[in-house]
Amino acid sequence: MSARTPTPLAPALARRVAPLALLAGLVVGVVLPMLYRAQVLGERTREAAVQAGLVADRVARLAQRRPLLWAYDHPELRSLTESAVAPPLLGRVRIDTAETTAAFTAGRAARPDDLVGWAPIQVGGRAVARVELRLPAERTYEGIATLWAAAAALGLLLSAGLFFAPLAVIRRGDRTNAGLYAELQGANAHLEDRVAARTAELKAGQQRLQELGARLVQVQEEERARISRDLHDDLGQVLTGLRLQLTAARGAVGTGPAGPLLDAAIAAVDDGVEQVRTLAHNLRPAALDGLGVRAAIHGHATQWAAQAGLTLSLALDPGPEPPGPVGAVLFRVAQEALTNVARHARASAVTLCLREADDGWLLTVDDDGVGLPTDRAGGLGLVGAEERVTQAGGYLDLGTSPAGGARLLAWLPPEA
Repeated sequence: MSARTPTPLAPALARRVAPLALLAGLVVGVVLPMLYRAQVLGERTREAAVQAGLVADRVARLAQRRPLLWAYDHPELRSLTESAVAPPLLGRVRIDTAETTAAFTAGRAARPDDLVGWAPIQVGGRAVARVELRLPAERTYEGIATLWAAAAALGLLLSAGLFFAPLAVIRRGDRTNAGLYAELQGANAHLEDRVAARTAELKAGQQRLQELGARLVQVQEEERARISRDLHDDLGQVLTGLRLQLTAARGAVGTGPAGPLLDAAIAAVDDGVEQVRTLAHNLRPAALDGLGVRAAIHGHATQWAAQAGLTLSLALDPGPEPPGPVGAVLFRVAQEALTNVARHARASAVTLCLREADDGWLLTVDDDGVGLPTDRAGGLGLVGAEERVTQAGGYLDLGTSPAGGARLLAWLPPEA
């Protein structure tokens, strides 16, 4: 079974990052220059209004001295407005009276882009005229244009950086994932070849098993015991050493970014150690060699019931222990029967009984589940158990239990 092709992350990231990058570019390249333009022009306009007020104050004093002729005293008015039209202001002054618009003007010619400020000329609390002061804004607009161009370039660079920088990183990750996926495909193909080779070996072994019979069952149990010891002693020690190294690395990293990754690796190693222990127990429980088949069945069934959440009733008649090969077959049949109950029966209670009967050993497993499927042996997955029983000289039968579920019955002779 091949692994699912990894989905590239770059297109999805591009769809999400593009609006944010564009928004950041607009803020830097458009919004900020607009705010700056409004602020600069506003300050320049307020400056024009202030200068107009200063001129209006000076002209108001002249109007108080000469209430009727002040508007015609152009030399004096030119002197009073000189500071506004001379450097550094270089403005244009226009004085409007109630009778005449532009009664007096001084300074350069008016331009459309000038910034205008107004101020009234008051005499005796009454406005007798007004002053219009226009300040040039060419340099102001040039500065705004320069800033706008720089901000637009900066906004464009910012948008490009925010978009392409993370996208480049994700694309490198996508290429790495693609490479890893290709390696995984190659490993899967190699594994399938090995599985096919192993399957062929198992078929040949099955043929030999049919020829060797019960003797080979004993050999298999010995091999299981050896593998169980190897798993527990060798692989268990390797995983334990790996966990110690990861724990030391975790302590060295501290609160760095690699900490969560090391915590996950330590948890995975702990899970692997537990799986190795479970696998070693399933291959060959120590109680089967040390205490006998009754103790092994009792321990396995009790643990299985706790994990499966089912009610278990055990009836293991005391007496002499079955011979080693017979006991191994009985344990494997009981193990397979309980496994199939958990997988297929949808039961809530299981009864397991082992006793001497008909000059041999009788094992029954009853449940209150959904009963037997149409394909009994294939559905319950007990083909291997039936072969074991047959090779040992006994028989295996499936039927209906008193509770309406399935019943497995296995009988073996006193000697395999």
